[in-house]
Amino acid sequence: MGLIHSKAKLDASEREQKLIMRLNADMEKQLAAQEEANKRQQQATFEQMVAMLLAVAQSKANETVTSDEKFEIQIENTTYEIIQFISRGGFGKIYKAKVRNTGRTVAIKILENTPDIQEEIKNEISFLRLIKRIPIDNHPVIEYRGSKLTEKNIFIAMEFAICDLYTFWKNKTFHETTEQITIFGMVIIVYVLRALAFLEKLNIIHGDIKPQNIVLVPTKQYFCIKLIDFGAAEKMYTQRAQLTVDVDKVHTIFFASPEFLRYDFKNRISRQLHKTSDVWAAGVMFYLLFCGEFPWNDENAYRHFCNDQHAEDVVVPASGGYRMIIELLLKKNPDERSSAKATLIQLKTHPVFGKIVESLHKSFCPVDDVCHMEVPDDVRQELVKLARPGHYTGGSVPPSGRPSAEKRRTCRYGQKCYKKDADHREKFTHPGDADYHVSEVSDNGFRENRKCRYGVYCYRFDNRTSLKYSNSRSSYVEPFSSYSFPT
Repeated sequence: MGLIHSKAKLDASEREQKLIMRLNADMEKQLAAQEEANKRQQQATFEQMVAMLLAVAQSKANETVTSDEKFEIQIENTTYEIIQFISRGGFGKIYKAKVRNTGRTVAIKILENTPDIQEEIKNEISFLRLIKRIPIDNHPVIEYRGSKLTEKNIFIAMEFAICDLYTFWKNKTFHETTEQITIFGMVIIVYVLRALAFLEKLNIIHGDIKPQNIVLVPTKQYFCIKLIDFGAAEKMYTQRAQLTVDVDKVHTIFFASPEFLRYDFKNRISRQLHKTSDVWAAGVMFYLLFCGEFPWNDENAYRHFCNDQHAEDVVVPASGGYRMIIELLLKKNPDERSSAKATLIQLKTHPVFGKIVESLHKSFCPVDDVCHMEVPDDVRQELVKLARPGHYTGGSVPPSGRPSAEKRRTCRYGQKCYKKDADHREKFTHPGDADYHVSEVSDNGFRENRKCRYGVYCYRFDNRTSLKYSNSRSSYVEPFSSYSFPT
């Protein structure tokens, strides 16, 4: 009798356990379905906001048209019908035009052919021709269509942009909710950084990053953020971090980096461009867009900041939003400044911004594809020819135009290194190289790695990062656990 009672009790317990497991499984399915529904709703909201952003940009583009001017111009065997005058730039006028045979809309930049701008225009055309040959979807640089030089004018045909970033943001009319500002702000930040990461991959400095030189180009569904105006661009050798340029080189105050506006010990202007000079300009631009003003009261205050050895880094008001991102870009010391690629990686791993970046990557446009793109060898070789060796600092350059031999650093990964590209092999030695040597070790017998430049801001805890930097995961804190969206 006791055995029968015990068996019945066990059977009842087993049935109860199975029922609980079934209820838990049903609950998990319901939660998963609810989470998927929330994701779809968030994605729909995101797509709706981006579509609204495009509509606003297009409306602003229509407002910039000032007059109708119709005439024809032939550029590299293509006839363009000029439709409207759009705007006037620093050196010339921008017109909206159409290809006569296809009706495709383009932009035509018409400049007066004067000796003082010929070198700059030649530089821009050379860069645009080469960059166009790099195959990548949603190209981050305005597409070059052709050019023509006459005795009086220079004509450049390019992809048509609906609006520049300055015009759009200055005249934005959408209702500025916290959610909208967060998403719209991240669209701008992420894809400006993507464009700059593209240039970093090619060791190119744009030299004049500002809202007027960043445009919105319509795509089939949304739009793409692209860079224009490469007249001030410079190609750097991979072994160099900084170069000296002409005193009269074109620049825009506030967006020009501190190293560009600094005076030397003889109180002479020492025009320096660093590989992170463009991200400084982007940081100033983001500060202006989201805080509504520059970090400095006037030009004199900014020049003083650039030349004051004791001036502290820019502090972004919490009310402006995106403080973490902007402060990474506005380090006065260019060697401490975050690159565009590194900042993108930080955004992807951020607990708040990472979710927005993931949505952008899936439904809008790839975010970090430029970091992994393949550059054709012939394009890379021709880009090297555009570098001006006489401008480089930190060592002499032989007459051949190639940088003098420098001591390469030892690759910390040794035989385990997976990088085979020429840039990496040019900068680092590996086992089997004549100049390879074992890395130095500290007193405790372990190799000392560099400290991560982001400190508490770093969200990368992968094995590769822990091998490269001395900071361990346990040494980090979560500085943004209470982060709030910008208002």
